[in-house]
Amino acid sequence: MDTSLLCEMGLTEAEAKVYLALLKMGRCKSGAVIKATGLQSSTVYNALPSLVQKGLASFVHMGAMKYFRAEPPESFLLFMEEKKRRLTEKMPLLKRMEAEGKQEQKSARVFEGIRGFKSAFNDVYMTMKPGEEYCFFQMAAKEIAQKKISFFFRKWHLRRAAKGINAKGLAIEAAREPMKYVFNGLPHTKLRFVDGIFPTGMVVYKDKVLFLDFSDPPTAFQLQSSTIADSFRLFFDHKWKTAKK
Repeated sequence: MDTSLLCEMGLTEAEAKVYLALLKMGRCKSGAVIKATGLQSSTVYNALPSLVQKGLASFVHMGAMKYFRAEPPESFLLFMEEKKRRLTEKMPLLKRMEAEGKQEQKSARVFEGIRGFKSAFNDVYMTMKPGEEYCFFQMAAKEIAQKKISFFFRKWHLRRAAKGINAKGLAIEAAREPMKYVFNGLPHTKLRFVDGIFPTGMVVYKDKVLFLDFSDPPTAFQLQSSTIADSFRLFFDHKWKTAKK
């Protein structure tokens, strides 16, 4: 019989082979198990007491000799129930460890060049799920008016909208005309415009912020910090309330 099923239930390969040998031979000495399995004597000597401890084998002394036998296959049900009980007991500890692992992650990354920009925005695409929303401060008017930049963002927002990711964007009034090319007819998109000066070239999503610089070479700086992301999101929401459609 293949030992894989017994191994899946928590036995080592050696323990599985020894158990099957005992099940087939009935009561026998360790030497017979060594011969039947072809395993090294030390391996069998370690596997036998381990099976006894697991409740899957037992032994009796007959004179000076020790004879082993396999417990009925139904013993595996009790063995699995015991494993489940022990796991249940440890579950609170495991959950505490999980909570500790969810402590805020902080990191900084730099993406350089057009390929770097694509990688940075691919992280936005992969991180956000359909129906979720992120916010952005659009590029400066003179930059979004450049064909290569407007073309990049048009392609990005087509892909983003097709996935069903919602976006809310703010831009200055001077960028209203070039913004038409990027966002014309796009679903899952809300835009508003503000007068005056505010931060440009930023994307705030989940616990991350992208800072965009299209000067040569184009570079995207990604910060991962829920504290920083939340602060920019609050600022965005404040400006959004007074922005014009």
